[in-house]
Amino acid sequence: MASFGTLSMFLSFLLVLVCIAPTSLGRSHGEAELWYLCSKTEHPWQCLKLLKSADIRYSSRNLNDITKVLIDITYNKGKEIHDALNSLANEARDSTIRRRFLSCSKNYNDALRDLGIAKRNLLNGNYKIIPVEVDDALQEVRGCYDYFTRASRDRYRLKEKSEDFNLFCSILKVAAKYYPTRREEDEEEKER
Repeated sequence: MASFGTLSMFLSFLLVLVCIAPTSLGRSHGEAELWYLCSKTEHPWQCLKLLKSADIRYSSRNLNDITKVLIDITYNKGKEIHDALNSLANEARDSTIRRRFLSCSKNYNDALRDLGIAKRNLLNGNYKIIPVEVDDALQEVRGCYDYFTRASRDRYRLKEKSEDFNLFCSILKVAAKYYPTRREEDEEEKER
């Protein structure tokens, strides 16, 4: 019976440790920035889940870094869809389906071009143009998402990837909006 008491005390101690540890450790600066960014989006919990799954919190310490990483991840998500569409077009036997995949591939290619322009604007300090370019990228691929949701088979998970791409784009728009403000705050903090 003494072992039950010992086990009970150990489990109680473990429960207390689990409850106290996360609050006492607090969030890292990078995670605080993710919370700040996601709180400004339409879907904060989806945003946070997506950014954590992309491991942005480990590669970024502030909103400036997050925005730079985010634009690359968004571009890569679009490239992944573009490549899958090209593969599907090459495999399609039906000419109507092949044309549809090629059309969407072209749309994603144009969206990638828009994201490339957005990245150049980020690096050049033209922050106000970034949301416009991201909106252009979203417009390019809007019809493809409708097509993906109606598809009977989706072995490349294009619908899911397209939803992620759209969410990354919306997060990127918010990040670009707040980037200059947070960047100025970070620079002021460094000067102190």
